[in-house]
Amino acid sequence: MVIKTVLALSTLALSSLAIAADIPRFEVEAICKEISGGSHDIFNFCIEQEQKSYNQLRDEAESIDARTMSYCTEGAGDSYEVLLFCIEDETDAENESANSLKSFSFD
Repeated sequence: MVIKTVLALSTLALSSLAIAADIPRFEVEAICKEISGGSHDIFNFCIEQEQKSYNQLRDEAESIDARTMSYCTEGAGDSYEVLLFCIEDETDAENESANSLKSFSFD
C-alpha cells in the first residue's frame, strides 16, 4: 500500500513537471534590451512585467490547454506578457463560445 502511494505521488509530481515544462523559454533580457532602446527604466519595467507574466503562467500551467499554449506560443514574439494575454483571451473566447453561440443574419 505504501509503495502504491509513493508511486502515485511520484507520477503526479512528474506529470506536473511535464506540464510546466511546456512553457516556452524566451530570451526575455534580449527582447527587453531591444524594446528599451538603451533606457534602464524601460528595461527594468519590461523585465518586471515579463517576470510577473511568466510567474502567472507557471502557476497556472496545469490548467492551460496544450493546444492553446501551442497556438499562443507561435504568436507571442518571445514575450511572456503577450503569451499570457493570448492565453487569457483564448480561454475567455472558449468559455464565451461554450455558453452562447452567435447567429448570422442577412438583415
